Amino acid sequence: MTKVLIKDNLTINTNPEGLKNNIEDEIKELEKLENLKVKDINVLVIGGSSGYGLATRLVLKEKANAHIVSISFEREAKGKRMGSPGYYNNLYFSEKYPDTVDINGDAFSHEIKELAIDSFKKDNKKIDLVVYSVASGIRIDPDTQEKYVSSLKPIGKSYTGLNINIAKEILVEETLTPASDEEIASTLKVMGGEDYLLWAKALKDADVLNENVKFVTYTYLGPELTHDIYKNGTIGLAKRDLERANDAINKLIEPLHGKSYISASKAVITKASIFIPTMALYASGLFKVMKEMNIHESITQHKYRLFNDFIFNNTDETLIPLDAFEMDPKVQAKVNALLQDISTDNFKERVDFDSFKKEYIALNGF
Repeated sequence: MTKVLIKDNLTINTNPEGLKNNIEDEIKELEKLENLKVKDINVLVIGGSSGYGLATRLVLKEKANAHIVSISFEREAKGKRMGSPGYYNNLYFSEKYPDTVDINGDAFSHEIKELAIDSFKKDNKKIDLVVYSVASGIRIDPDTQEKYVSSLKPIGKSYTGLNINIAKEILVEETLTPASDEEIASTLKVMGGEDYLLWAKALKDADVLNENVKFVTYTYLGPELTHDIYKNGTIGLAKRDLERANDAINKLIEPLHGKSYISASKAVITKASIFIPTMALYASGLFKVMKEMNIHESITQHKYRLFNDFIFNNTDETLIPLDAFEMDPKVQAKVNALLQDISTDNFKERVDFDSFKKEYIALNGF
């Protein structure tokens, strides 16, 4: 059995068979749930190779028999060089659902937008749902070709917090310096709403959107504990720009009687979150509390509830509070209590570190 290799909190190898098992496990979870209130819909998922994007595809394929075109930018396997985890996720998704359409390329580019549009036109289909779940840290402007790199940093002041060194299983204190004006502007270009709105305009202009089309994108608000990094940091600024774009998309698709939503999702383990002080500890404590209270959801269950309870249940809310379980004051009080006076000597007993590590390395199939 392949052994996981971790260096500087990065999982540097991949287990393709484990990634296939992850997808099979998610499908088994969905088999227990009722079908969604829609069927045979046409869906575009922008950023569908992992995380919430992949979970979205599985929910919509299994529970709505959706025709899905997915966009992602993954490193293909070549010779002895392994592909990225998302490459194998796409491979196994396509094996399971041969009618799926995977487009591998830069979602920020005009070319990929045109390829997605052509795919729907070729099949004489119009889109019922667009899901924007791009998680790239880099964007090449499609007009100027200028490169922008996002920064997960506080604004106006430094932020110091504890982080978990996964390989050594110890806590380390880390400090993030304030973002510069250039870093703030670059983060807006990468993680803000500019590209989301460009996608909506391109799809509308190409006349591939159906009547009553729905758009949805994902955000994370987080508790007060994380506000210096998220809500009040560079990513929070970018997410507020995403809200601006969402308003513009709602006006754009109003003639089609469409609606665009932002879903505030729960904390999730990602390859980026492990590098943000406090987040790994917070997520470990959160998952422990939510499991004890029997309100913890897997990433797939979380996205199923989004579509079943909100998107396809005629919700009037533009900002969907899918994070309500996490943000419950009782949950937050218990998490904060766990994190008081935490140290290397006691953190494994205080929080659910073993589950956190298991979920983290599972991102690469281990």
